Amino acid sequence: MDFRRIEWLFLVAFIVIDIFLFAAFQRDTSGETDTSSNRSSSDTTILKEMRADNISFKAPSKKSGEGYYISTSNDSSIKSSLTSLSNQTVRYQSDGTITSTFKTPITGVDTQHPDKTLDTVVSNSTLILNGTDYTYNAELSSRNTVVYTQEVADGPIYSRYGEIRFSLTNAGTVTGYTQGYLANVSTLREKTETISERKALIWLYQYNQIPNNTKVVWTKLAYTRYFNLKNSSVYIPTWVVAVKSNSGNNAGVLQLKHVNAFTGAILANDSNVKTVSGSTTTSE
Repeated sequence: MDFRRIEWLFLVAFIVIDIFLFAAFQRDTSGETDTSSNRSSSDTTILKEMRADNISFKAPSKKSGEGYYISTSNDSSIKSSLTSLSNQTVRYQSDGTITSTFKTPITGVDTQHPDKTLDTVVSNSTLILNGTDYTYNAELSSRNTVVYTQEVADGPIYSRYGEIRFSLTNAGTVTGYTQGYLANVSTLREKTETISERKALIWLYQYNQIPNNTKVVWTKLAYTRYFNLKNSSVYIPTWVVAVKSNSGNNAGVLQLKHVNAFTGAILANDSNVKTVSGSTTTSE
């Protein structure tokens, strides 16, 4: 049996396990209460407990969504296109991303609205590869890092392997960027139901991922990397929840929490990638 076939058998097995766990959860949840109104009442009680613990947040949606298992290629196809770029020094990294420094920095960028300038840069094929596949992401951006996320299927990629990150100075100068690009994106099966924003928030709280005296800054259903095979990777819908503590060692620091939107499992930040068949795991 060839190696690639073994990889895909592992992949199929993990997907089947995910579906089984989600179905089991749905069955167990329906058996816990007699009616959906009782479940809603229980969730409402937990949300009140969160507010009593000085956790602030906007009212989360109770609506379930849908998403895909997304497959991408782990190849170096982007490397062959680097010669088409101009006005920059580009380096191809071992993890498949690229790092670039502009020979002539981009000046006059509005630090409050950097997309007004950088949208034009991203859409210029001599400056950025495959730029039309990315959109500005204000939530992931900070004062000195402007993030554009690659759009796949029905959502954005929240992983450095599908992001452009521009380095922005306080004076409004962009000196360079890093870029990850997911090639040969395809869906592995039909859309599957995802848990609601409210359910994801509640589970994070119940598993002590949201401490007291914390603000939930934003939430987003996006795709993050789940399996890392030798020649391909799989991405799944993930509830990404940004929280900022008002006290303690992490006071004022924005932290991202991840919840598998299919199963509700809590995923560890920057280490939620499973490795199959001995391939190397890298941070998101």
